[in-house]
Amino acid sequence: MACFTAPLAQALVVTAAKSARKGRPSRNPFVARLGWLQKMLFGGSFLLAIEHVWHGEITWRYPFLTAVKEGTTAEMWHEIATVGVAMAVLITVAWAAMVVVASALERRRAPQEA
Repeated sequence: MACFTAPLAQALVVTAAKSARKGRPSRNPFVARLGWLQKMLFGGSFLLAIEHVWHGEITWRYPFLTAVKEGTTAEMWHEIATVGVAMAVLITVAWAAMVVVASALERRRAPQEA
């Protein structure tokens, strides 16, 4: 129903954090690669929103989320808290793994190039 809102909210927070650091270089590879996380979260949220539109769970008329209209808001909040948060955590873990691997590859290549 609205599980895409949890990764979307995290994407907005990451965007704010990235904007606050704009123009300041960082030696921390996680901070330096916040753009990857931002793109993964926005992309995943966008695809999930399209899937929900496709299945009729999101409409172009108020209240937009069909769960709100049907009075099953408790079920919707439960889905956001469980499925949505789990997806946001999984995306973040995948991003962290990507950063670790990319950093290891960069360190391994650095002595060879020098």
